[in-house]
Order: sequence, then C-alpha cells, then structure tokens
Amino acid sequence: MADDRRVRYVAAGGLSSAIYYAAFSALWLAAGHLVSYLLVAVVTNVFTALATYPVYRVGVFRAEGPWVSGFLRFYAVCLWSLLFILGGLWLLVEAAGLPVLLAQAVVIVVGPLINYQMGRRWAFRARPRPAAPAVRP
Repeated sequence: MADDRRVRYVAAGGLSSAIYYAAFSALWLAAGHLVSYLLVAVVTNVFTALATYPVYRVGVFRAEGPWVSGFLRFYAVCLWSLLFILGGLWLLVEAAGLPVLLAQAVVIVVGPLINYQMGRRWAFRARPRPAAPAVRP
C-alpha cells in the first residue's frame, strides 16, 4: 500500500490537515480577539505549506529537481487551497452562522480532495528526461 501514491497522499493530507487545524486553532484562540479569522487562515496556510512541502515532495510524489521552484509550484496549489478556505470559511461563518473553529473543520476536510489532482497533474508532474546523446563510432 505504501507504493500507492494515493495512499501516501491521503496520509500526508491527514497530517497536513492536522497541522493546519492545530495551528489555526492555536492562533485563533490566542489572537482571535485581535485579528480576523481570515487573516489567521492566511498565516496558517503559509506555515502549513512550509511545514508539509518536504512530506509531499519526498514522501508522496517522490519528486526530483530544484526545491525552490518545486516549492513555488506547490505553494501555487496551496494558494488555490487558501482561496477555497477563505471562501468556505466566510460562507460558513457569515452566511450559515457556524462558529469559526467548526467552519474551519468542515472546510479542511474537502480541500485535500481537490488538491490531490492539482498536485499530481501540475506541481509534481513527472517531466520527461532528455535522451542521452547518440555515440558515433
């Protein structure tokens, strides 16, 4: 099962969601009276991306190549996730009246399902390797 990228992705997604929710909750409980829950989501998104990039790169997609450009593509996927989180949070808190921490829990369950396809097809796609030059006799 560890050879199946989807299984590794689900495990990494669970870890990522746990890190995100723990960091969001801690920051919200500590500073929620001073800042918007949407700002807390932005800060938490950046923190989680930095913390989990190595897990996705090495453990899930087994990617090679430059780390910085790989992280920038990975964070582009995380930005999609952030937009989804911001929109979902706002709708659940402002329109549906859910408490912030409950709304956040609902939103983070759906995010990994969307991000897997984006990560697999774009951020960590396999690039064709150049062919070795032909040797002339």
